Amino acid sequence: MARAQFVPDLTMASVARLLGYESAREFMPHLPEYEARGFPKPDPITGRVDPEAFERWRRLRSPHLFPELTAPPSARDPRQVWAERRAGKWRGDAA
Repeated sequence: MARAQFVPDLTMASVARLLGYESAREFMPHLPEYEARGFPKPDPITGRVDPEAFERWRRLRSPHLFPELTAPPSARDPRQVWAERRAGKWRGDAA
């Protein structure tokens, strides 16, 4: 089995580069604007950003390209499934 690869949290310099800024210094004045748009807040201790949260935020900016991120849950209510099984409707049986 393959071992999961550890991905460290992103520094502000890394986030800046990913967003097209030359440096964290250039990016930081814009951080409040990004946070107002749902950008994940940096960890209060390390000042770094969770890479998965960053990626999800980035993809949510284009919901038309990633509809699976905004689709309503499609799981069925387990109480309804159980009631159908008990009523014999699970396998197409007559009630």
